[in-house]
Amino acid sequence: MKTIGIMANPPERICSSWIYTFGLYHPRWKIEEHLNSKWSQAVIQVKRKSENVIGHFGQIIAKHLESALIENISYIITHVPAEEDYKLYLFLDLNRCATELLAASIYANLQNKGNVSRETLLFQVKPKAKKQHQCVTDLERAVNVNGIYAVTNSALLHGKSIILVDDILTSGATITECAKVLKSAGALSVMGVALARTERTRKPRFVTAENS
Repeated sequence: MKTIGIMANPPERICSSWIYTFGLYHPRWKIEEHLNSKWSQAVIQVKRKSENVIGHFGQIIAKHLESALIENISYIITHVPAEEDYKLYLFLDLNRCATELLAASIYANLQNKGNVSRETLLFQVKPKAKKQHQCVTDLERAVNVNGIYAVTNSALLHGKSIILVDDILTSGATITECAKVLKSAGALSVMGVALARTERTRKPRFVTAENS
């Protein structure tokens, strides 16, 4: 696999230490930083489902998870459904979204899978009122994703710790909503893993210790 020039930096703990991100994403409106950031451009390639880039990030994240996972706890790696998943679910399309491909890559790159499995645990049951980047405030982002996700099979969750994979964390609203749904269905705990956090002037508001 060819390198894409992204170093395996230590993960950054975000908000009460239950979400880990691995880089900084400069949004498109900061066009110079966006275009000149290898990490930002690599994240865009993940969204476009580049196998090479997804494989590289899978290696980076798996390496860090190896030292973070506890031997006597059972984990399930799953992904945050993309907006496209709602349409795929309706039409029974088997194409996979970028976050699912990333979760699969992380799992494939784990050296020790004895206490780890991978499942699709979440799906989107209704469309968002608008795209997340169209929301003006963190509150609006949280309301926009409230109640739109459900678990596929709650029997898989009981007594399991979930590793929830996403691409970009901005306000934390989406990953927090998904974590809430998983814990309500019986998950023991949820660890969020995102490729990058969006550069912003303040930390996300909707990721708290109660969600961990």
